[in-house]
Amino acid sequence: MEDYIVSARKYRPATFDTVVGQGALTATLKNAIMQGKLANTYLFCGPRGVGKTTCARIFAKTINCQNPGPDGEACGECESCRSFNAELRSYNVFELDAASNNSVDDIRTLTEQVRIPPMNGKYKVYIIDEVHMLSTAAFNAFLKTLEEPPRYAIFILATTEKHKIIPTILSRCQIYDFNRITDADIVGHLKNVAQKEGIEAEDKALALIARKSDGGMRDALSIFDQTASFTGGHVTYEKTLENLGIIDTDCYFRLTDMLLEKRIPESLLLLDGILAKGFDGSHLIGGLMLHLRNLMVSRDECTLPLLDASAEMRQRYQAQAAKCKPKFLYRAMKVCNDCDLNYRASKNKRLLVELTLIQAAQADEDDDSSGRKPKRLKPIFALLKTAPVQNRQAEKPVAAAAEPAVQPVVQPAAQPAAQKKQAIPSFKADNVFTSIFGNSNMAGRDRHEESQKQENASGPAPAGKNLTDTLLQMNWTGFASGLDRTDAPLKNRMANCRPSIISDTSFLVKADNPMVAKELETARPRILAHIRKALGNPAISMEIEVDTERHMEHILTRDQLYEKMKKSCPALVELDTIFSLELR
Repeated sequence: MEDYIVSARKYRPATFDTVVGQGALTATLKNAIMQGKLANTYLFCGPRGVGKTTCARIFAKTINCQNPGPDGEACGECESCRSFNAELRSYNVFELDAASNNSVDDIRTLTEQVRIPPMNGKYKVYIIDEVHMLSTAAFNAFLKTLEEPPRYAIFILATTEKHKIIPTILSRCQIYDFNRITDADIVGHLKNVAQKEGIEAEDKALALIARKSDGGMRDALSIFDQTASFTGGHVTYEKTLENLGIIDTDCYFRLTDMLLEKRIPESLLLLDGILAKGFDGSHLIGGLMLHLRNLMVSRDECTLPLLDASAEMRQRYQAQAAKCKPKFLYRAMKVCNDCDLNYRASKNKRLLVELTLIQAAQADEDDDSSGRKPKRLKPIFALLKTAPVQNRQAEKPVAAAAEPAVQPVVQPAAQPAAQKKQAIPSFKADNVFTSIFGNSNMAGRDRHEESQKQENASGPAPAGKNLTDTLLQMNWTGFASGLDRTDAPLKNRMANCRPSIISDTSFLVKADNPMVAKELETARPRILAHIRKALGNPAISMEIEVDTERHMEHILTRDQLYEKMKKSCPALVELDTIFSLELR
């Protein structure tokens, strides 16, 4: 029985043309070799398994080839190429693993070897893998060699974490960024491997392996070998799902339809079935986020290239995306992302996922049938606070005091309907609270209708009213209570200020300090608009001034404040004299 070699090693590229998914980068390296424009230091960076070390070895082999081809590839027949192919290295190519050789002594040993010229060939190539693992002291010891290396020495540094390399090293390198390999390129390469190995593989199964590999060819080949062993050489979609522990894509399509149709009980049963198969809740949420993202990019032809899927799957995504509103997709992705962030810290992970599905199903329920946002309960209660006072006699203008003291009293036969006591709307529990099984649209419409009834019952404000203490306080408090969370500071400021009437159409507000006065000044147009509309009097004005006495109280020392108290309270002076009081 022959020794088994894994596909990642057996089918490792030996030339630039066989490197998968890095066409622009390999073309640049080939042109540099053909033109003789070689740098002394290169930095290959990118995700794992995308060909960094492979390209470094091909580069080292090619520049030492004695008979390079016109296309910039090594001949593979000369002594240098045969030596390299036999042992995957030659006397002129040295590989160093910086993860286990990251000390200053290791770098010093390397710099001493650099001084020795090559025995045969033009260049000595040093490939340092995982270079970000070098210590800071080792990097500093390496700086001088990188800055002024011998003409025959070429360094190729490879890393998956470029951000960990100090800037002084980066400035001495030509940097090549390797991209993740697309699913289409991975599937194409896996088809060639399967054909050479005599393995039957379905395209859907290979696409699933490519998606699982996350753009890494080495990972894809390792998963392919594992799946081929599991299936006995017949790689099917179902067996691949079972072997890799991946939730079927059809599951996400069915789950999204359930969320769109607000079939929450069925979505919870689907979750139960997934958990019963041994999957973790975070796998479902992560896959659902990716599915929603694919639906989002499928809505527009401009973003459709961002969808890395087959033509058949693209059509399926586009068909379902046409049924999704953008607001649903954005909010559903938001709640799924919040679940993903909180999943690890949650004590009841299943409940967290269930709540996420419920919230995702209700992601597009903020709009009523007219497209406007329904009124919240908070504005309704604010309206109750600002309801007209029933005693109309108290709302007479101040100018009425000039009328004769004795007037004939006319008792109206019936009180006008507009002046009857206003009925407070009653709220049923099934209208206020939303059922988790899809009744929230009815509840939103009920709240909107109750709000409209309350506004219609109050009727328009009487025209041309002058200011009274009652009307001023009522509308001042009503405006403050109607503010939302974003205006919480202003709401608190207004609660601490009590306005006073100056004239029939003017009132004064005293602020505790200049900062409060400035905030009230900013809100003056909004406050006046509310009061003018409520009283039907556009001549009403508002003045703001700082209450100097109260402002000074805030900056008085304890002793000064105590002396002020004694001046205003003679009894305190007498107590101080008798008992010799002291501040503590």
